[in-house]
Amino acid sequence: MKSTIIREVSETLNLPVGKAKNIVEVVLQEIKHGIINDNSVTIRGFGSFNVLNKRERIGRNPKTGKDAIISARKVPSFKASKLFKTKVNDSISS
Repeated sequence: MKSTIIREVSETLNLPVGKAKNIVEVVLQEIKHGIINDNSVTIRGFGSFNVLNKRERIGRNPKTGKDAIISARKVPSFKASKLFKTKVNDSISS
């Protein structure tokens, strides 16, 4: 998928693939930094990337069936904007 985005940026902006790759890498890096440093990144019309705090819980080892403690952790999350959700639903019904 990343290669598809790079190709689209290259074709749309009439740039060499190497420069388009750099642009895509910078955008993704900035999203990562925003999530790590500020716990959220919002792109209007697209959605929000956030950090969710998961509590410690008891899970089960699927191989042995024994209980195992799953430690508390932070996980990245994405929530689509209303506009994005609407466009996805409109494309399905078309």
